[in-house]
Amino acid sequence: MTIRKNWLEWSVFGVGLALVLGIVGYLIFHAVYHEDLPPRLGLTLGQSWRSDDVEPPHFVVPVTITNHGDRTVADVLIEVTLVQGDTVLERNELRLPEVPRRGSREGAATLLHEPAPNQLRARVLGYGEP
Repeated sequence: MTIRKNWLEWSVFGVGLALVLGIVGYLIFHAVYHEDLPPRLGLTLGQSWRSDDVEPPHFVVPVTITNHGDRTVADVLIEVTLVQGDTVLERNELRLPEVPRRGSREGAATLLHEPAPNQLRARVLGYGEP
């Protein structure tokens, strides 16, 4: 006795096969053409906002760090400073456990004084490679 498959079974088989072959092809392509660029970290500061629900009230500055390289970095230390001219008014540090390759992470620094957009500076102080 021969069991014949109907059009729905063949359609499901075809879609499943196409998905599996597509994923395998994608993984092979990235394994063969994988660049090994060192970490390149970029920082973006968001719009600060006032947090009144804590004592003392403070200003929260969102920080986004993006890794444009092909290596993951760990234990990233970021410095956010509030400056007026050449004078540093306030300084805070933010530590992120990991930033994946070609990925980003978000965090926030807090300041006691209200920052103007041109008064904020941020830089990466250091990181490790796991």
